[in-house]
Amino acid sequence: MLTKKKLSKEILVLLAVSVVISIFLFAFLNNTVSSICYRYLEHIGKMNNDYLLDVVHIWVQGICLLASVIFFVVVFLFLLGQKLLYLQEIISGIEALRTHRMDYMIPVEGDNEFTELARSINYLSQTEQELIRKEAVLTAEREQFIRSIAHDIRTPLTSVLSYSELLASKKNRTQEETDAYIDLTLRKGHQMKELMERLLENNVRHTEYFENGQLLLQQVVDDWESVLSEAFSVEIDWSEYSNFTGHFDIQEIFRIFDNLLSNIKKYADAQRPVILRLSVQDNQLKLEQSNYIRTDPPEVESHHLGLTTIAHIVSQYGGTVHWKCAEEQFNITLQIPVNV
Repeated sequence: MLTKKKLSKEILVLLAVSVVISIFLFAFLNNTVSSICYRYLEHIGKMNNDYLLDVVHIWVQGICLLASVIFFVVVFLFLLGQKLLYLQEIISGIEALRTHRMDYMIPVEGDNEFTELARSINYLSQTEQELIRKEAVLTAEREQFIRSIAHDIRTPLTSVLSYSELLASKKNRTQEETDAYIDLTLRKGHQMKELMERLLENNVRHTEYFENGQLLLQQVVDDWESVLSEAFSVEIDWSEYSNFTGHFDIQEIFRIFDNLLSNIKKYADAQRPVILRLSVQDNQLKLEQSNYIRTDPPEVESHHLGLTTIAHIVSQYGGTVHWKCAEEQFNITLQIPVNV
């Protein structure tokens, strides 16, 4: 109701201004034209003719009144038209909103219901623009997640196939080795199942509190070393490693090491050792992995998807990742905050 009163007052002001101007115009025209007519009558000697004076007076007032009314209508419509021009801006804004041209903003002028309408349309436009932006971000994140999951599934799947082939072969092996292959195959199969469930759940994290983080990471590293040692010499430095606690998603830890494994298999020199150093200092879990780069890398364009996935996972724990290729060697360092 308040905005309606504002516009009504503005229209009444325009009406009042037009009336005042028209009254002044009437007075000016009436005095001016009457003076001219009376001088002319005096000049021709007709000033004593009362009938003629009355007729001239009536005609002068009638013509001046008509001119003032016409002027009033013109002025009022002109002033009102200036207000209605703003309505055209609002119509353009509505059309832009309808056609999804979100960059169009209506200039905000005055303080009436037209102004409120313009603000509302601009707000709708900005809201839709923000929704479109968020939708694009979510779509990009989902596509990135699907790519990273597909990439991460490849490593455990390769392990499952490799160990299945070994189990199917007729090579002589001890029962202990056979049991170890079966155990690793089952664990990698369960890992793939977990990754697929993450995909169906839109990457819902499942963090748990681990009182003995040292044991957790040792088990993950042992699995990682078992798979990697089939083709590479692995050196692991535990000298500065100690226990820590914290909340972790075990599947994310597996994904970190699977991506390191995938990167090593693709680009590392199998004739030279792969080195992993683990340490816990100043409430920071630090993992440093290095390897020499093979001289005949695969002819596949690298998008650093595995490294990007590692960085994304570590960032969710408030950690950092740095990697570099210097001459013949690749180095990557992960730091994750933990409780000691």
